[in-house]
Amino acid sequence: MKAASLFLAPLLALCLPLTAWSAEPAPRVLIPKGTVILGTDREVLNKLITAKDAKPAWYADETPATKTETGAFEIDVYEVTNTRYKEIVKDHTFPPNLANHPVVNILWKEANDFCHEVGGRLPTEAEWVRAARGDTTNNYPWGNEFDPKNTVYMDSVQGLKMKAGSYATESSGENELGGTRPVGSFEGGKSPFGVYDMAGNAWEWVDGWYDEGKKLRMLKGGSWVSPLESLRVATRLPDGGDRKFNDYGFRCVYNPK
Repeated sequence: MKAASLFLAPLLALCLPLTAWSAEPAPRVLIPKGTVILGTDREVLNKLITAKDAKPAWYADETPATKTETGAFEIDVYEVTNTRYKEIVKDHTFPPNLANHPVVNILWKEANDFCHEVGGRLPTEAEWVRAARGDTTNNYPWGNEFDPKNTVYMDSVQGLKMKAGSYATESSGENELGGTRPVGSFEGGKSPFGVYDMAGNAWEWVDGWYDEGKKLRMLKGGSWVSPLESLRVATRLPDGGDRKFNDYGFRCVYNPK
């Protein structure tokens, strides 16, 4: 019996769900150096913002589109999960059923500190966009046309509760901290480099400033409570970085060895 157990152990380990194993080291992908288009030209933006409850003026900070270059870097394939975050931040708590969901309620400084602790850093906006778009100028990581099957966003979450200036904690169903999904749930939502969840699920902190004078940081990618207009790669969300929301998460980048 002991011999059989020894033989079966490696096979059983392969069958365990992702939430059962240690999240370190997290999967990464190498992004080669390349050209990045940041933002959107105004005439294009006016055509893209078509929802009746959205206005192009809300996204005017994207204009005009600009071109920049990035060097090579590595990036986390998945958003940092609750399990992985707890490996570094020992007092972090979360419902067991959310172990493989993106960690949320994270301040910019907490995200920045975590990435440095694991040998990385937060991505710049240009690096984030490069990982999301690859060599394309697509509106979404998967292409130019929105596909609700590739993400979780406002219209796909039932029983959404809102309050002025923030979002109420949703405690219904399996998601006690909101409507996120386990990282990597949407195969069709991958970027050209194979990076998951860069549209929807959780907003992601990036390095640098949205407006340094006003001390505003930036998030990218939209979340489970975002309208589809905000899931576009070009969208920028400003925030002071000192408030916690149940749709603010992050991922790390690393200088290539």
